[in-house]
Amino acid sequence: MCVPMVRAITAAALTAALLSCTGTTRMDAPVVSEWDARKAVLESLSQWEFTGSINVRDANEAHSSRIRWRQIDELYRINLWGTFNIGATEINGRPGEVRIEQEGEDPIITETPEQLLYDRIGYELPVTELNFWIKGIPAPGPSQDLSFADNLQLLSFVQDGWRVDYLGYTNFGQETLPTRIRVQKPPLRLDLIRLNWTLPAIE
Repeated sequence: MCVPMVRAITAAALTAALLSCTGTTRMDAPVVSEWDARKAVLESLSQWEFTGSINVRDANEAHSSRIRWRQIDELYRINLWGTFNIGATEINGRPGEVRIEQEGEDPIITETPEQLLYDRIGYELPVTELNFWIKGIPAPGPSQDLSFADNLQLLSFVQDGWRVDYLGYTNFGQETLPTRIRVQKPPLRLDLIRLNWTLPAIE
């Protein structure tokens, strides 16, 4: 995989979620007030920070990096460092503008992360949707094959051709949030692991 492709896939994965429920009962898309309430709580969560690792794999290669993601309403800052051999990377985003700065290179500015990916490698990856998926909910719009644990934590779903699996949950403050999430549409697979969340203190 060429360096630009690695950079672009990394940005996609970041511009940019919940399960320790192995063996739990599966339910297909329950329409229940409890899930509606849970979903509304996660949709309203607009400020957070987490650290963890991200692994990116395609048909030929795999790469990994450390990640820190800070979100304040519609503004975000994502820092990457680790084994991509492309230098430290910082991604700053707001509506209508994404700025990517990599060590030793000129900044890249684009209107949307998806545009950057398309321009660089010809892939349209679900960067915007990841903002929802990492919290444990589908993005707005149609989704299929929702599967839940007995406690109504979302285990998996399919949206826009991508399969999202939640492989770990932990309590952080007043919320239960993902610690491991897998997003895949062959040949690409993104794994966010060991997520450690920090949420604003409730006054």
